[in-house]
Amino acid sequence: MAARRGHGHIWTRRAAAQSLILLAAAAAFSSPAAAASSRCAHASAAPAHLSTPAASHALRCLINGVRRAHHLRPVRAERHLRSAARRHADDMVGRDYFAHASPGGTTMASRVKHAGYLHSAREWWLGEALAWGNGGAGAPQAILRGLLNSPPHRAILLDPGFRDLGIGIARGAPQGAGAGALTIALDFGRVRR
Repeated sequence: MAARRGHGHIWTRRAAAQSLILLAAAAAFSSPAAAASSRCAHASAAPAHLSTPAASHALRCLINGVRRAHHLRPVRAERHLRSAARRHADDMVGRDYFAHASPGGTTMASRVKHAGYLHSAREWWLGEALAWGNGGAGAPQAILRGLLNSPPHRAILLDPGFRDLGIGIARGAPQGAGAGALTIALDFGRVRR
């Protein structure tokens, strides 16, 4: 977690594939994520049976369901954050890495700034969660369950300050073969202009 006083705040967390799969398998179905999944189309679909727009819609629906269950405002889809998140997810799969910073050193703040989200912002807050899963562990509800069972990721998803969300989804795994996998970047934000 890194902070920049006066200019903004960034927090980032990532989930390793092994821990995400284990966390998803261990999570109880009585969680708020499970309740939200019954109302979100394609929430339980495996990556092989899911288009990236459907996966994105399911994830946003699930995240907002959990936020509502915790009496928080939903986050709205934001095109600049979506652009930054999509590019990052594609880059991780394309260049075979899994991290908030690219091998060349590009950070979340620089990606989001380049996408135009921080244009004319006096203050800003950003948070990023990364995940990937294969087969059933790549279903939107499994991804969300794993993130919610990780305290740092949970803190980002349930941060009451965030208003905007960009979801980036790429087909494939960021490390090795993963034909039936999805790699996901969730970029949360709020700006004050």
